[in-house]
Amino acid sequence: MFRIDENTLNEEELKKEAEENLKKFLERYKKTLTTFTREPSLRYLASPSLEKFVLKPKENILYLPLSTFLELNLDNNEILWHIYYELALYPDWKKNSSYYLARSKTWKAEIDEVSYYIYKKINQISPDNNIKINFIRRYAKNEILDFLFQMDKYYAYIRVLETCPIYRDQEEKKKIIEYIKTRNDRDKITSSLSHHRFSKSFLMRDLYKDDKSKTNLLDGNFNIKIFSEPIYVFLKRELLKEIDIEEGIRSRDPLIKAFIYPTFKKYWLEEIDSIQTKESGNDGEKLFKESQKEEVKDKLESTRKDAEKTLEEILDQESSKASSKKDSKNLIVENYGLNREEVDLFNYYANKTKAHREEMKDFWKKLIGSAKKEVSVEKNRQAKGNLNVNDLIYSYPEFVEAEKKGNYKNLKIFDKNFLESQDKLLPEHIEISFLIDNSGSMNKEKIEATRKTLAVTLLSLNEFNEYLQIQAQKTNQKIDLLTETWFFGKDHFKVKSFEDTKNLGASKIISSITKIDGTYGTTDDASCLREIYNNISPKQKFQIKNKKNYKIIFIITDGASTFPGATKDILKKLIQADVEIYAIQIGKIGKIDTKTFNYIWNDNFKYSHGLILGEDIEKLTDQLINLVKKNLESIFKDS
Repeated sequence: MFRIDENTLNEEELKKEAEENLKKFLERYKKTLTTFTREPSLRYLASPSLEKFVLKPKENILYLPLSTFLELNLDNNEILWHIYYELALYPDWKKNSSYYLARSKTWKAEIDEVSYYIYKKINQISPDNNIKINFIRRYAKNEILDFLFQMDKYYAYIRVLETCPIYRDQEEKKKIIEYIKTRNDRDKITSSLSHHRFSKSFLMRDLYKDDKSKTNLLDGNFNIKIFSEPIYVFLKRELLKEIDIEEGIRSRDPLIKAFIYPTFKKYWLEEIDSIQTKESGNDGEKLFKESQKEEVKDKLESTRKDAEKTLEEILDQESSKASSKKDSKNLIVENYGLNREEVDLFNYYANKTKAHREEMKDFWKKLIGSAKKEVSVEKNRQAKGNLNVNDLIYSYPEFVEAEKKGNYKNLKIFDKNFLESQDKLLPEHIEISFLIDNSGSMNKEKIEATRKTLAVTLLSLNEFNEYLQIQAQKTNQKIDLLTETWFFGKDHFKVKSFEDTKNLGASKIISSITKIDGTYGTTDDASCLREIYNNISPKQKFQIKNKKNYKIIFIITDGASTFPGATKDILKKLIQADVEIYAIQIGKIGKIDTKTFNYIWNDNFKYSHGLILGEDIEKLTDQLINLVKKNLESIFKDS
């Protein structure tokens, strides 16, 4: 008969309860972990069977060792420290995975130098030794990579303590440092190999900076100065600078190579030089193997090999994404009626406008930041807040008196209003339509300017929409920003729809840019605008009036409308429906066309809806971008 062991049951119940508590704990810190890792999709799952952390980038999961947490009896803040520490390098790993994995190449000169030094030394002592240069090179490579890994861990330690909000509280910081000491006392500075002790001494020096006996011991053992200050002070200050400006391995490794590695190599070669006899030369292979086994592995922390596996997975994931992107482009070509020439032409404009789009990315980020604003609000008439300079001037004698007593409480020199973050009421839906004149008067110069302008705006707005989805938690709601494109001339038709799926939308962006050819006869923009107006449902009109929906139309044309009266009439209806609409004219036009254009777009309106660029065609891109920015700023900043 099957019997249940009571002890096993209790253990299982304990694990289940701990797993549930850990899940709640992680939910509480999800936002701060997202800010720290810059990876909103990363999930945290407890595993009862694991003994250490396992990061799986392809699954977007960090597996946590529940059993080890229970065995070590860790509290929540200690667990949180380990999670932060485990993920401290993750943003830089994602950005520079290939650089991390190529360290043996970027440090090849140093590896080769030490390898040949050791090989020459051993051969001098023992010409008949059996140690091969390849073995020595593997040993030298591992020693240097282990040294760099220790530097990475020190960088991770500093980044956690300096950037995680919880450790801004000095009590919390002090507690966690005491906890780290208990985990790092074991065998961290007691190695018989001085170059190992040196690489580990940076963390120990920081942990025990208030313990004179420990710091004096370390400073006595490794009395090195850089620019007249201790090497520990120098390195920490430089790493803090890099953390502050979010630099990673590409700045850190050159710093280490120039200022820290020479001392590491000095102690290392001194140890090699200590091999004096033929007998000790014969023991060289044993010495190298012991060196590689020296470090005691922490039960929770990832090893260098673990980190390399994670980096390989990140690199493989990036390669898969690149391949998928390439396949996606091929799919667009094969399935959506495009040819290779059109894709190549699109890539030309995409590359040509890259600098413009990078500027737009910065603009989008600032715009999202303005989705939350700080406003002054009165809070219980408390006599504290921001210093009011005018009140200080008039109350200066009272201020001097209060300074002597150390009591500023009753001084009326502080604003009684406090800056408090308030959420904005943002729309659920933003629709932007682009109407492109494809009439016979659109010549090569106008087509070139229009293609470039569309490449910047359509691709940038597409990127902004993707950014909005990722940053939805900052705007406190989901916002869709969608685009459509129309060509008009004698007739009109829609090229890209708001409802297009991702790949279809991508293909339609390509078509919108590449298929402008100036073959559509006259300039009938009225019919196109009428169809757009007729497609606005009563419900959408209501949502537009209530700012839950925004609809914006931009028109690029090279002349005045063939039917100005019809265009004026439909324009009035669109404006009355609170649709924002603007037209930009490009190319040389006569006085009659200028008068007609102004009659349609500018005369008898509260503000102008038309802009004549004329022969300043090169300004088209900047002018349309400015109009797009202005309208989106009015939504995000003034809502």
